[in-house]
Amino acid sequence: MQKHIEHLKRNAPCDHNELSIFLSQIDFTPPADYIDFMKIANGAEGTIGENSYLQIWQVGELIQNNKDYEVDIYAPVYFIFATNLGGTAYAFNKIDSSIVQFEFMGMLIDDDPIFCGTTLTEFFSYLYIQTEE
Repeated sequence: MQKHIEHLKRNAPCDHNELSIFLSQIDFTPPADYIDFMKIANGAEGTIGENSYLQIWQVGELIQNNKDYEVDIYAPVYFIFATNLGGTAYAFNKIDSSIVQFEFMGMLIDDDPIFCGTTLTEFFSYLYIQTEE
């Protein structure tokens, strides 16, 4: 996983209490390696591979950002945790904790989400091998 994220600028570790409070406020369990990542970097931003850009939101932003994007209304089975800053949302499926991507505009009204992995490590690998379309 390390080579996939070597160009991500990582924030300081998440405060243990802040992470615990966040986890108690959501109605699903994120992948274990996502929780582990947040313990060492409370969010991150940068390139992954040749063609992907990623911004992982900080724990303190997650719930409010999901409220602001009205995810509970337009994509209630998902919880957004990151973006490519180009219109794509990356989200956890609340049912099985898998990671998917979809566009912010029209949020799943016309399209099904694209599967990106079952763990954060698989997600990073998925982004790393993306090619330009």
